[in-house]
Formats: sequence, structure tokens, C-alpha cells
Amino acid sequence: MIRSRRGAVHTLEAFLAAVIIFTTLLCSASMPRERDRAAETPLEAVGMEALLRLDGNGTLGRLVEAGGWDPLELSLRAALPVDVSFNLTVLDEDGIPVNDQLISNGGLVGRTVASVEYLLAVESSSCPLYRLRLQLGV
Repeated sequence: MIRSRRGAVHTLEAFLAAVIIFTTLLCSASMPRERDRAAETPLEAVGMEALLRLDGNGTLGRLVEAGGWDPLELSLRAALPVDVSFNLTVLDEDGIPVNDQLISNGGLVGRTVASVEYLLAVESSSCPLYRLRLQLGV
């Protein structure tokens, strides 16, 4: 009779171990993992691609020349991924900031910060040159 109880205890022990292992696997699969941004596209490439896309259709030049900083911020918000924070400074040919208000989606947040310099020539009679400094953070 003692042997039959011992077998039942071992069976119960094996069943509980299987339940614990299954629960652990189930819970660990549902936990979000931190994405490895190093394996993805670098921030510099993301920023340059966004600026090139906005400049390709002429939006960037029109907004900078008109001083439309709010629409420029909205355009950058749409062009950049949601999890990327940014700060844009528009400089004239002498290196003096042109934008009188902050062009940002809340400041640079994150462990990784990158900076992109972009030279912009606006199509107009005077053809001014602007240097855009886009800082990105994740």
C-alpha cells in the first residue's frame, strides 16, 4: 500500500512540474521584448530619408521659406516613426537659427541619439540656402 501511494505522489509531482513549466512558457511568450534598434535602420538613415522625402515633393522648401514651423513639425511627425523623438533647427547661410519657435515632438528622449545635417536650397529668386539640423532619439 505504501508503494501505491508513492507512485501517486510521483505522478502528482510530475503533473505539477509540467503545469509550472507550461505556465512559465505561456507567460514568457506574452511578455513584450525590447526591440534591438541596432539591428534595424540607423537613426541617421531614418532622419535623412524623412528629410529627403519632404524635400522631394517640395514641401520642405516651401515650409522653411514661409516660416511655417507648425506645419513643418506636423510633416516631420508624419514622416518619422512614432517611437522616434526629434528636434529640428533651421540655420541660415551664416549659421544663425531662423526658426523662432521650437520644432520638436517633445524633446530628445531615449538611450540612442543621432544628428543629421541637411543642406536645403529653396527655389526662389534669391535661392537662399538653409542648413537643417535634425536631432533624433529613441
